[in-house]
Amino acid sequence: MTEIPMADAGATAGARPREVSIAGFLVLLESITGLIVGGLEYAIWENELSLLGAVLALIGFGIYFMILKQDYTGWLIAVIFNVFAIVLYAVGENWPGVGLSLICFFYLVQPSVRIHFPPS
Repeated sequence: MTEIPMADAGATAGARPREVSIAGFLVLLESITGLIVGGLEYAIWENELSLLGAVLALIGFGIYFMILKQDYTGWLIAVIFNVFAIVLYAVGENWPGVGLSLICFFYLVQPSVRIHFPPS
């Protein structure tokens, strides 16, 4: 009779790490928020900066799926986009957006999260 080691007893072959799921959720939340805020601001004030934010939020939905696949390129784009979003939100004085982008950025660059996105 073969025994299964305790470390492998509950693991499944394709299980997604919790850190990846949280990173994906943060990117998705940021994209939804950016789309709503950017879209509403553009509809009300026709500000091109708001339109840029809404377009970046749409791109964020694609990044979300890349994050869930544990794609290194998706992780790298998410980090770069968050830096850009922090600046964009600060210029537009959207302080909740700045806070959400900072949370997402700092979470993505933690070593315990970064390890799940190996370069290909």
